Amino acid sequence: MSMQNQENKKLADIDLFSSEVEDNILGCILIDETARKYIKELEVDDFYINNNQIIFKAIKDLHEMKKDISIISIREQIKNQANINEIFTHLVEITEIFITSATMPQYIKLLKNYSVKRKIKNVAIKMVNMIKTADVYTNAEEIKKQCMQELLNIKTNKMLEIKSITEVMASATEDIENNYLNKNNKDYYTGFFELDKVIDGLHKQEFTVIAGRPGTGKTSLALNIAENISKCGIGTYFASVEMSEKQLGNRLISSRTGIDSHKLRCGWLNENEFNDIAKTAVEISELKLFIDDKSTTIQEVENNAIELKEKHNIGLVVVDYLQLLNSTNQFSIREREVAEISRKLKIMSKDLDIPVIALCQLNRETEKRKKPILADLRESGAIEQDADNVIFLYADDEEKTKSITNMEVIIAKQRNGPTGVVKLRYNRKIMKFINSN
Repeated sequence: MSMQNQENKKLADIDLFSSEVEDNILGCILIDETARKYIKELEVDDFYINNNQIIFKAIKDLHEMKKDISIISIREQIKNQANINEIFTHLVEITEIFITSATMPQYIKLLKNYSVKRKIKNVAIKMVNMIKTADVYTNAEEIKKQCMQELLNIKTNKMLEIKSITEVMASATEDIENNYLNKNNKDYYTGFFELDKVIDGLHKQEFTVIAGRPGTGKTSLALNIAENISKCGIGTYFASVEMSEKQLGNRLISSRTGIDSHKLRCGWLNENEFNDIAKTAVEISELKLFIDDKSTTIQEVENNAIELKEKHNIGLVVVDYLQLLNSTNQFSIREREVAEISRKLKIMSKDLDIPVIALCQLNRETEKRKKPILADLRESGAIEQDADNVIFLYADDEEKTKSITNMEVIIAKQRNGPTGVVKLRYNRKIMKFINSN
């Protein structure tokens, strides 16, 4: 193929590959040994750029021969390539821009997506040529069958996600062993003793919904949990569609200092209180807590979470609240849109290997009965289905009028544990939940 034809082909395929995705995957495999477990999931033709194909083939060959993978060993493996100097320069460059192994699955999905699209395009071109060259007597049904078979022969990235029972058992026992070795680790505990007794803290790959009617303290509880977990050094991404960053900042300060949030809002402070606020603000600034009040779609939240996972290795995502998020996809029925958002949050917890919390409003129907039930989750039954855990906040009418409310925390669903009810106290003046005992 001439240089001009090659350039034309690249222009035609501009949306069917990403040099950034390819370079980052190769760079991660070279630098991070833990990422090399993904080599077996990749094929040479998953890469579009010729130099990257050559580099990955060398990596795969070295891996299969159980040899060391390094810049030197790869150079030796490709020493007979005509453009070895160009490839080696590229090889050195990609070691300087790489992702972490934690985000490799997301990048591999992107790479596979591009690869499958290119294969579909090639099949489509083959189909057109087949039709053009077929004579008038060729049976159209035979052409259709052949075309269908060509498409079915394309392996999608979904195929690679199917695991043998041997692989599943290895993964399961490894997880159980990790749980056993870390049984005294309280990093993911919410900080509320009675609640943690029932749920044993938050768990990676689990999607938790905290639901309640307006005024029951959903945001306060989520912010308290986010603060408690970030104190343990776990990065937390708090995406708020409902409240501004300043409002959330004021709540954190009020909760820590014990100063009435209304006084903070109005500025009715004495000198001691002001000094206490300044000191507390510095302490809170040291937390690994990321506040986002700009994102309004699930896609934006998803992209931010992936980026924060890559750059800061966050370990928790909190969304306030689910029904205020939109999707960039068009839906004629709101229930379907909410279902997509719910599903994406669940998938996010699995893909990023972290807990995800989403706050949720309840239907007005719940006011007709004493306590909420799962069917009261507003706008979509998919939330109940997708959530690993559903926690309701409930206080009767008399308690709601008190400045310190006795709140029932109802664990209505726990996919991998018991359900039940625990009691917490909610101080409305400082927007803080406290243990009952």
